[in-house]
Amino acid sequence: MGSHHGDDETNAILLKILQHNIRVKSVQIDGLRRVQEDIVVPHLKPLLKAKNLYSLLGLVGKTHDDLEVLDAFEKIDINIEHLGKKSDVNEVMLRVAVSENRRNTFGMNVSGDRGLNDGSLNIYGKVRNLFGRLESVRVNYVKGTKISDGCSMIFNKPILSQKNSNFKVVASKENMLNRTANYMTSDVKTNMVYQVGMLGGKNEFEAEALWQQIHGGNVSMKVREEFGHHLKCAVRHKYVRDTRDDLLVPTTGSKHSIETELAGFMGDVNHVKVNVDSQINTKLFLGYSGALSFRAGLIHELSENRRTWITDKFFCGGPGSVRGFYEDGIGRPLGGTMHWGAGVSLSRKLPFSPHIWGLGKFMRINHFVNAGNLGNDRKDLFVDPRVSVGSGVIMKIANFRMEINYAVPIRYQASDVVNHGLQFGIGINFM
Repeated sequence: MGSHHGDDETNAILLKILQHNIRVKSVQIDGLRRVQEDIVVPHLKPLLKAKNLYSLLGLVGKTHDDLEVLDAFEKIDINIEHLGKKSDVNEVMLRVAVSENRRNTFGMNVSGDRGLNDGSLNIYGKVRNLFGRLESVRVNYVKGTKISDGCSMIFNKPILSQKNSNFKVVASKENMLNRTANYMTSDVKTNMVYQVGMLGGKNEFEAEALWQQIHGGNVSMKVREEFGHHLKCAVRHKYVRDTRDDLLVPTTGSKHSIETELAGFMGDVNHVKVNVDSQINTKLFLGYSGALSFRAGLIHELSENRRTWITDKFFCGGPGSVRGFYEDGIGRPLGGTMHWGAGVSLSRKLPFSPHIWGLGKFMRINHFVNAGNLGNDRKDLFVDPRVSVGSGVIMKIANFRMEINYAVPIRYQASDVVNHGLQFGIGINFM
């Protein structure tokens, strides 16, 4: 009883301290060298609104996070200094000490691609804060042994120093082997992207100019008819609202996205393309969580003289889509102008203690049912859908999700490339 009474007294004293009136008299920032002061000041102004210690501590945490997102500072410390008491109000000063990131960064890494005996070398350099207002330029060079090689230059500028608000210009050249149809693409493109938080989610507005060549490889005659040079000019809008508790292995929350593309201002591509993707997650019983996923897309050509080429078509099937089929293994070799996919899954942590090799921390067992279809006509889309069932293990490794599943296709067509048995997948976005 005495211990419980003592805890109540301590909590009462702490609550009284947190609710005591406070006035922030000034905010001082130290350590700025290249970053202009007017970039940082808007993030510090909310600190002056604190009325008590409780609200001040919350604002200090938010300010720290906002400054960290700017990618300008290596270290951020916010200290509260007591200046004295005026009537019943404590006056404080806030001292913000920052250490700026190095202006120039260079690095390299080596990575591999699953099942293709392909390695790639990525060399990059980044220059931060070009003109003192968080502008940056990053140059990448990627050399693959089999799949791809290319280079890109990215200019990025935050708009009004706001979180999730950026203007970006990307110029790139890339050669890529299509793993499904065995043809090559050589792309030269320029993209202008504006990212902004709006309507409760992330919005991305993009304009693209693409010069593409499709060529090479031992391919079917239908794919060979797609060969040649193509010019595409397009604008896009993508909206994403994500409230999931984890981006890779969620147990609660939802994600909804819609992407719309209009192509045809110049060149030989003219279409409207829409793609939607939704996922809802919820916790169930016995430690299980359930996920319901749905995807769909449509391409509508606007002119008979111009068309949609194979590189813009939809493909379906694979470990991140309808499991139990090889990558893009469903439907026609040229893809389709319509697609849909749906999945239901149940997952839970493996019955291992986190202390047994750490397996309980990052592994989950997963049971799933997937369905989907691909076509060029509405009648094709809902006749004979492909269906698969299976179970497997999910592993969260660094910034990727890895799955090892035993999948059984129970509905498929003769033209499909099925993968009955063990299937391995690694990536970010799974159905």
